[in-house]
Amino acid sequence: MSEPHVTGESPVPATGATGVTGVVTAFRPTAALIGNIESLREQVDAVVVVDDGGGPGFESIFAALAAAGAEVVRLPENAGIGAALNAGIRTARRHGNPDFILTVDQDSLLPAGYVQALRRAAADARAAGVEPGLISPSRIHGNPVLRAGTRNGVALGREPIQSGLLIPAGTLDVLGGFWEELFIDLVDTEYYYRALAAGLPTVLAAAEFDHSLGTMVEAKVFGRPVPAGGRPLQVRTAATWRYYYIFRNRLVTGRRYAVRYPAWVAGGMWGDLRHLLIVTLLAPGRTARLGSALRGTADGLRGRTGRRHSA
Repeated sequence: MSEPHVTGESPVPATGATGVTGVVTAFRPTAALIGNIESLREQVDAVVVVDDGGGPGFESIFAALAAAGAEVVRLPENAGIGAALNAGIRTARRHGNPDFILTVDQDSLLPAGYVQALRRAAADARAAGVEPGLISPSRIHGNPVLRAGTRNGVALGREPIQSGLLIPAGTLDVLGGFWEELFIDLVDTEYYYRALAAGLPTVLAAAEFDHSLGTMVEAKVFGRPVPAGGRPLQVRTAATWRYYYIFRNRLVTGRRYAVRYPAWVAGGMWGDLRHLLIVTLLAPGRTARLGSALRGTADGLRGRTGRRHSA
């Protein structure tokens, strides 16, 4: 991949030192990202925004982000979430060497006090003799994060999503960057397993934020809406092309960690399959979705990674 273009010499420090730099990945963003960044800047020392090769037409938005104090890194091509995160983290650490990196999606708006809550959870865990590999909120969009028990009274979590995730600098030193060849989907899951294998658990913080976990569509069977409590039933789906990466990456990631974490790997695979069964039964677009998942499964069994270029 050719070198990214960076706007500005370095991130502009925010008021008050937190030891945290935010890394935000963006792909063809809307103007809503500007407000999200302005809000984030109030909680961290600096923000790096990575344009993941979205192409022309977004110059005004990225210019506004730079004016708001973010450093903008523009990748020359769409390289995937892992590569975009790694580019942002390298930039953040090259300029400021922060204690923590906070990774955020473009559509995530973090409430006031969110970063402080995660930093407090990290400090409390260390005081209890637990070195956190990752720090995750305990709830996302009203849903509790899966738990992995406790250690010395510290609540531990499983498979956090990368948006809203606080990563200590020490974790990056030990693990390095995200696995770029996954391109998208399960990049965070693989990093979680890698951290766990290195003895670095995920610590849960008393925090929550809103994050889109898919698109709700009206459930239909044989073209007819399915009633539920007097209203049409809705089910959550991902974009059709995402099912390729979900099923492919679940297999290639599972191959790496099944021996060490067989129950959790099997549980993840079953969760994906159960979701596919539900949306195949209830959601429109069944044929394309199944085809995408089957092609991903076939490539996962072959051990293929990287961006999918074929139709």
